[in-house]
Amino acid sequence: MGVEMDQHKRFGIDLGIGSCGWAVASNPGEILGAGSWVFDVPETDKERTPTNQIRRGNRLLRRVTRRRRQRMTQLRQLFHEQGLLAHSRPDALKRAGLDPWELRARGLDKMLEPAEWAVVLGHIAKHRGFKSNSKSDLAGNAPPEGKAVLSALTENAERLAKYRTVGEMFARDPHYAARRRNREGDYSCSVKRDDQEHEVRKLFERQRALGNSRATDQFEEAYRKITFFQRPLQDSADRVGYCPFERQERRAAKHSYSFELFRLISKLNTLTLRDGKEERRLTSDEIKAAISDFGAQKSLTYKSLRKKLKLSDNVRFNRVSQDEEAYDVAARKGSCAAGTYALRKVVGEAGWAHLIATPHILDQIAWIITFYETIAKISSELKKLSLQPLIFDALMKGLEEGAFKTFTGAAHISDKAARNIIPHLLEGLVYSDACAKAGYNHAEQTEFAIEKLADLVNNPIARKAIHEGWKQIRALVNRYGLPGAIHIEMARDMGKSLEERREIETGIKKRTKQRDDLAAELAEHIGRPPRGEELLRYELWKEQNGKCLYTDANISPSQLVATDNSVQIDHILPWSRFGDDSFANKTLCTARANQEKRGRTPYEWFRDEKSDAEWMAFETRLERCLAMKNRKKNFYRLRNAEEAAEKFRNRNLNDTRYAMRVLMGLAKTLYPKDEGWRVRGRPGALTAALRKSWGIESLKKVNGERIPDDRHHALDAMVVAAISDSEIIKLTEQYKEAERRGEARQLGHVPEPWEGFREEVKAVYERTFVARGERRRARGEGHAATIRQVVNGENGEAKIYERRAIADLTAADLARIKDPERNAALIDSLRAWIDAGKPADKLPTSPKGDVIRKVRLLTNKKLDVPVRGGAADRGEMVRVDIFAKPNKRGKDEFYVVPIYRHEVADRANNPTPPNIAIPSGKPIDSSYRFCFSVYSFSYLEVVKSTGEIVEGYFRSFDRNTGAITLSLQNRPDQLIRSIGIKTLSTIKKFTVDRFGNRYEVKQETRTWHGAACTSPNPPD
Repeated sequence: MGVEMDQHKRFGIDLGIGSCGWAVASNPGEILGAGSWVFDVPETDKERTPTNQIRRGNRLLRRVTRRRRQRMTQLRQLFHEQGLLAHSRPDALKRAGLDPWELRARGLDKMLEPAEWAVVLGHIAKHRGFKSNSKSDLAGNAPPEGKAVLSALTENAERLAKYRTVGEMFARDPHYAARRRNREGDYSCSVKRDDQEHEVRKLFERQRALGNSRATDQFEEAYRKITFFQRPLQDSADRVGYCPFERQERRAAKHSYSFELFRLISKLNTLTLRDGKEERRLTSDEIKAAISDFGAQKSLTYKSLRKKLKLSDNVRFNRVSQDEEAYDVAARKGSCAAGTYALRKVVGEAGWAHLIATPHILDQIAWIITFYETIAKISSELKKLSLQPLIFDALMKGLEEGAFKTFTGAAHISDKAARNIIPHLLEGLVYSDACAKAGYNHAEQTEFAIEKLADLVNNPIARKAIHEGWKQIRALVNRYGLPGAIHIEMARDMGKSLEERREIETGIKKRTKQRDDLAAELAEHIGRPPRGEELLRYELWKEQNGKCLYTDANISPSQLVATDNSVQIDHILPWSRFGDDSFANKTLCTARANQEKRGRTPYEWFRDEKSDAEWMAFETRLERCLAMKNRKKNFYRLRNAEEAAEKFRNRNLNDTRYAMRVLMGLAKTLYPKDEGWRVRGRPGALTAALRKSWGIESLKKVNGERIPDDRHHALDAMVVAAISDSEIIKLTEQYKEAERRGEARQLGHVPEPWEGFREEVKAVYERTFVARGERRRARGEGHAATIRQVVNGENGEAKIYERRAIADLTAADLARIKDPERNAALIDSLRAWIDAGKPADKLPTSPKGDVIRKVRLLTNKKLDVPVRGGAADRGEMVRVDIFAKPNKRGKDEFYVVPIYRHEVADRANNPTPPNIAIPSGKPIDSSYRFCFSVYSFSYLEVVKSTGEIVEGYFRSFDRNTGAITLSLQNRPDQLIRSIGIKTLSTIKKFTVDRFGNRYEVKQETRTWHGAACTSPNPPD
């Protein structure tokens, strides 16, 4: 960037999915600045559905609707040209009294009149039937909803065998007497498009035979071309990213032969076997034996690997319990060879023996099946491989039967790179060394650039957060200069799907409830709420069955709250070596055991000073702790400490998740290439532990519950900035010394990074102003999805009717049913059903005998948004425009013009901005002065007529009361409601930058679609 580096400064970044805390610290210690920047998360506020998912669904629905409308427009024009219709307007096919199903059946034996012929063909075009060339819609691949459709198609195809056409079946079969259309979740009336096409051919054939001059071959061809045209699906092959090693190669299919084999061998190379006190890795011959006949089985479990290698029962897989030996070696609860097994099973052993000689062909087959969408395209691409006819036919059959339904997703490297690395992995080299032997540098796999962010991160929520974090870092550099180090903490749910984030939230809530229950339980025993680490001691005590697992000594309940230091909390794996302060790495032990163990792992202690029998007894005690998770038991058993320590420490003191690596990669571009070490990722667990030890936890949490105050992002950033690598080294040395002496040292006793740090943090926290981004974009639903019927009354007033499910009706609602005189019998049937208690097995029926499910009710709604002849509720406001107008005393009164999404989107009907003032309800004229536009999260300061000053972020406007709602700058949940706009003494708007600085907006120019306009008249 050409910015001079200041070695004495450090940036701290605390990045979440909707926030970025920042801090700048100097060395020697001083906090130069800190703050919280809060931005929009691209998901809905309540359901937390990703907005791109909603947009995609709405876009697909609009596309389907648009194409159907275009198709019907073309057909009406065609029918008009053929003399079937007098005009081609949208209502041309509406013919009262004509039953299209009956006409479709009658058309097989009787010549149809022009209007009847048009109704028949128009009806078929509207309901073309189901057809998909997508591999995802085949029987074995289809989702549950798709399988319901396929089941209905099969059932209806069997029934169709009794009739000549679909139309005749629906018109004549009693099965369809009550209903001929699908309902929500019910697809029983689905038919195949092929059967609809057959009916069209049959109808044209019969009408020509019956003398219909408007059933020519040319007309049939034109009609079928319009009605049954279907665009091909878009493949994802050209959207697969490129390999970081082989830059011209696309990344492999996740279930390709070479990648699955590469993944398994990589895992086998990290396995260690334990026989008594001896440990070793798998030999090259053992790895080759493990992968022999790869793909014959879908999974390779530890148990099956034991059999392959002929290991005795005394030999254990390190850090794998007996229960976990049922898991897959490489995919844990998945299957390491799912794709290879599927291909092998489909082509048969003879076909496999032919294909295995050319692994690149096998990989191409998997790639084609994974990234091409249509059967036709997959067939076309497979033919290019010049496969044997029997193999090609087997693959196509397997595709139709759903054998490849798991073939989705891309790997992180290409098949070519995997094939090049595999031989070196088979030599027993670890991944990094195997890469180097193949000529690759695994440490420089990814080229980080903000322009490539979409390629680097698929998750839109993580991508938005990383982009905001990068912009905040750039802004900090512009303001404070390039620091000597940048420390980044990232929320642990970053990059996870909505389901995964909900699981994390559920886990947190469950854990909180468990701790609350334990606290209440302990309080009953000791007669007071637990203090300090008493609750932690109690939880460990229960988990350990009331014993010190190191010595088998009983620990009495009184020792849990005693101050005699007879029992202590120890890190199972020494913190100075492993950096893990989690509950999983803590044990309750006697003070003597802790002093004897010192800075060693349990295994190292037992190995050095105790017998094999004592170690076996220790393992037996572990197995009896049924409430203890296997991960924690593995910590107790860990043997290869020297090898594992670096891996553990790197994970616990440096966050290396992919999303973190992307942001760190971007930040490293600020420095010379050989100084990327200046950017460090810090895990949240370390920040949380230090926050507690430095006495500032109360600013973020009270009794374990997070305070809904967005200043805590700045708090965490200050901690992240303060803890430098030198501090960690110093902290580690202190721990080593304490562990060497066997002292009970926890992170609760860590010295402050500099004198007065705690008080300085509190002072900065108190004056932190939370900055929030204005929501200026007009994206989103222009109106509500429900479109209600509009009927003009006798006086021209629009009446709005909505459909209501009968289960939701009350007796009072019956008075609002449309056309009460005409529907008197229907109303009586509904009233009797409601009076009977709404029996689900005896639904009300119409005079014709049809079951009533929904009725149309008159509402008191207004015609908010006209949509296709109906009415919908308005969407959200995009902004509100504030105007001032002097009253008779010459004092300004304020008025608001709300602007909605549908008004911005519909430029044809809204060439000028709305100009109806609220609360007056009158048009804006030249007597009004435009002040500014206010968006969601614009910062306002208002003075009420009483002189009271209120300020906060704008949240909403009530057009009925003419009142605005604000929220406190640091507490979005603290709303200040019912602030009447008209009688305010003053109203000011401020812009807030990323650092929380406020600047008053003295005057704005009103704009409409980016162009300046002078209200009430827009610019020329």
